[in-house]
Amino acid sequence: MKHIKTIALCLIFMMASSFAFAESSYDISELYSVIKAPTGTKAVGSYDKTIEVKYILTPTKVDTGKYIVEVKKIGDNLYQIKDSEICVETRYCHEWASFSEKVILIIESNYGYSKGKIIFD
Repeated sequence: MKHIKTIALCLIFMMASSFAFAESSYDISELYSVIKAPTGTKAVGSYDKTIEVKYILTPTKVDTGKYIVEVKKIGDNLYQIKDSEICVETRYCHEWASFSEKVILIIESNYGYSKGKIIFD
C-alpha cells in the first residue's frame, strides 16, 4: 500500500510539472495589414449581405525571422501586434490575449499553407 501511494504521488508531481511549462504553438495562416475602420463603416459580404466592419485587413508580407512581440486578440483567430499595423491570422488558436500578451512569432515564409508559428508562453 505504501508503494502505491508513493507511485501515485510521483505521477501527480510529474503531471503537474509537465503542465507548468507547457507552451502553446499555432500555425500562422496569413499576415495582414490592419486598419481600424471608422464607426459606421459597412461592406458587402457573402450572399450580398451588408455587414458592419470593425477592421479592414489587407494581405501583406513580413520579413522572415524570429520576433518577440506583444499581441492582442481582435477577432476569432486574429491577433494584432502591439504598436504596429500587422495582424496575424492563426489556425485553431484558443488563446484569449484580451490584453497585450508577449509571444514568439516565427515567420518562415510569405507563401504557402503555413507562414510560420506563433508561440504563447
